[in-house]
Parts: sequence; C-alpha cells; structure tokens
Amino acid sequence: MGEIDKPKVPRGPNAERRASTRAKILDAGVRCLAEFGYAATSTPLVAQLAKVSRGSLLHQFPTKVDLILAVAQHAWLIQRDHVRAQVAQRATGREQFIAGVQAVWQGLQLPEAVALTEVMIAARSDPELAARYDAFQDEREAGVHRTRRRMAEGQLGAPGRLAEIDAMAHLTAAALRGLALETVFIGRPTDEAEKVLALLEDMRRRFVDEVEAEQAGRG
Repeated sequence: MGEIDKPKVPRGPNAERRASTRAKILDAGVRCLAEFGYAATSTPLVAQLAKVSRGSLLHQFPTKVDLILAVAQHAWLIQRDHVRAQVAQRATGREQFIAGVQAVWQGLQLPEAVALTEVMIAARSDPELAARYDAFQDEREAGVHRTRRRMAEGQLGAPGRLAEIDAMAHLTAAALRGLALETVFIGRPTDEAEKVLALLEDMRRRFVDEVEAEQAGRG
C-alpha cells in the first residue's frame, strides 16, 4: 500500500492574504512614523516591524512615497472614524457640534495623528512626496467638507451658514493641531490646553445659540 498523503493545510485566497499583509504593513508604517519620524522611516524598517519580507512590502508599495501615502490615508481614516465615533455619542445636533472640539483634540492624541503630522511636515522638503501630497490633501478636505455640509443641513438645520461652519471647523483644526505640536508631537507640557478647548467650545456654543434664535424667530 502506498504512503498516505498528509492532509494539506488550506490556504486562504490570495486576496485575503494580500489584504492581511497590507494591514500589517500599514499599521507598522504608522508606528514607524509616530515613533521614529519620517526621515528614519524606510521600507526595510517598516517590513521588519510588520514582520513581512521586504519583497512582500515592495510588491504592494514599490517606493517609499507609495508606502507613505498609503499609510497617511490609513491613518487619516482611523483618526476620522475616531472623531466621528466620539461625536456620535452625543444625542443632539447642538451637542454634537460643540463636542467636535473635544473629539478633534482626542483624535490628535492618536499615533495615527502623529504619523500624519510627520507626513505633512515632510511634504515641505521631499519633492517626490510633495508632488503627490496635494492630491491626498484635496481628497481629505473634500471628505471633511461633505461632513460639514451634512452637519449644516441636518443636525443644525442651517444650510445657509455652511461657510461659517467651514471657517470654525478650519480654525478648530488649525488651533488644536498647533497645540498638539507643542504637547503631543514635541512633548512640551502646557497648561493652556483646557483654556483653548473651552474657548473653542464657547465659540461654537454661541454660534448654535444664534442659529437657534434665528430659527425660533422664523417659527
């Protein structure tokens, strides 16, 4: 009687293995950027942290810039979803709009936010990255604008105030990103964070009060 063949261990479809490898690489890219910075981030180091071969990494991301932009997109989606989840815990449009300040601030504490900051700063000095970073940023801003439009038209019922909501959201992001650079990115402690957050929340609260007063007047 011939030798019985050993049962073969079933392997998942190529697409699933590829997706699993990609997820490991993207997570490792975030970690590498957040812990070591853009200059130290390389395809060999990311492959090492992801525990995949460099060939597997290069098969999906042929260049460092390909990898960095994919990591930036991955990091942005995690940060965005974190902010949305925090806001969604609030019951009303008014509360959600005001809670956006704390949600953005918490999102900026994530390693993904630090990684994104590294990429944003690197785009100033890396010509190859800079040439492709604007497209990523434009896509990101378009998504954010759509979210603000839904807030203006839905939760707040103030579609005519979209430009003001856009401006306040931009101010919030810029102010908190600068604060995060000092506290999270550079590691310099500051006692001003809560004051800045309170000021931004008060600005939003006053805006919603004004919107609600106008709506009551029309009613």
